[in-house]
Amino acid sequence: MFKPYIYKIAIRYFFSKDSKTVVNRINSFAFLMIVAAACVLLVVLSAFEGLKDFGLFYTSSFDPDYKLVPKEGKYVFINDEEIQKLKGLDGVVGVSRIIEEKVVFSNEINSGAAILKGVLPDYHLGSTLDSISLVGVFSPSKENVLYIGAALGSSLEVVLSEEFSLLTTTANNNPNTLFGFSPFSSKQFDIEGIYQISSDIEKKYAFTSLASLSNLTGAGDGEYTSIEVFSGNSSIDLNLKDYVSRELGDDVKVLTKQDLNPALYKMLNTENFAVYLIFSLVSLIAMFNLVGSLTIMIVEKRRDLKILKSLGGEKNDINKVFFLLGVVTTFIGGAVGIILAWFIITLQNSFSLVLVPGTSLPYPISLTLSNILIVFTTIIVLGLLTSIWSTIGLKDD
Repeated sequence: MFKPYIYKIAIRYFFSKDSKTVVNRINSFAFLMIVAAACVLLVVLSAFEGLKDFGLFYTSSFDPDYKLVPKEGKYVFINDEEIQKLKGLDGVVGVSRIIEEKVVFSNEINSGAAILKGVLPDYHLGSTLDSISLVGVFSPSKENVLYIGAALGSSLEVVLSEEFSLLTTTANNNPNTLFGFSPFSSKQFDIEGIYQISSDIEKKYAFTSLASLSNLTGAGDGEYTSIEVFSGNSSIDLNLKDYVSRELGDDVKVLTKQDLNPALYKMLNTENFAVYLIFSLVSLIAMFNLVGSLTIMIVEKRRDLKILKSLGGEKNDINKVFFLLGVVTTFIGGAVGIILAWFIITLQNSFSLVLVPGTSLPYPISLTLSNILIVFTTIIVLGLLTSIWSTIGLKDD
């Protein structure tokens, strides 16, 4: 238990105004190193968080927050009433019925494969498609028209003009067809628009109306390859899974964005942890300055300690004074470092001081509460360990 005078002595030592002594300069340097460690760790983690969001936006822009797919077979069977119930769930901002099929596009020059998504006019990401349009406008109410990515269009040598090319789209509409019958069906589509976002997505996805793809693949009424659910709130995860299990049965499973891109999320999380580990070790090295600072402080305050002993102070109380001094230094240094990091991050987000090399895009940086707590906890834990280490030797003095 800490006695009241222990707190007073530790706080007095921390806020000592005698800046002319070498001891106080060393203490100030140790404090500044803790501030720098907390600041750098938070800024770096926030930068990687920003890069993570940036990368996910350009690699999974067309992925929903949740995707309902059949556990077996190709189609999910769902009616309009069940769709309305899904839309009424707390946290759900959009529900889209989708038919997806891997198809081969071909014209007189080239051919290429992509995933063709058939959507309805109420497609939740329709506004996103409009915002990234390079040429033309996508109209999901029109039949036999395509909206393709610029990279796919380039590989097919599609002319980016108002006179759109005609593509033949081939899909598998009956995987169980017997010999003598072709399992594939083909139909010609007009290219109505071309979008541009990132080459990976542009090569992967093309869009058409749901009715057009349904006719091409032979899907019946109420048959969809997936139901895409969009939400701005991750807390609906459990509610959605409970609802699907209760209302749609065990034939449907719920996939999250992480389930749809497991390799990407694993890579990003591994990188984030590696960066945290490296800079935590750097912070630990910075904490050695606190060890030196406390050790020199103990030597410099030897006279005060003798007076404290003569007044009845125990050796354990002296240990607690310098332990508490280390904790106070770490706590305040960590807090100041986090405030400084917040200021730097705010400047970057407001004025785009640093740009992505080779582009005019501001370097993405995202400050999250979880990263703040991680950094502050890391600094405090390291401070506690170094404070304990610094005061252990006093027992033998």
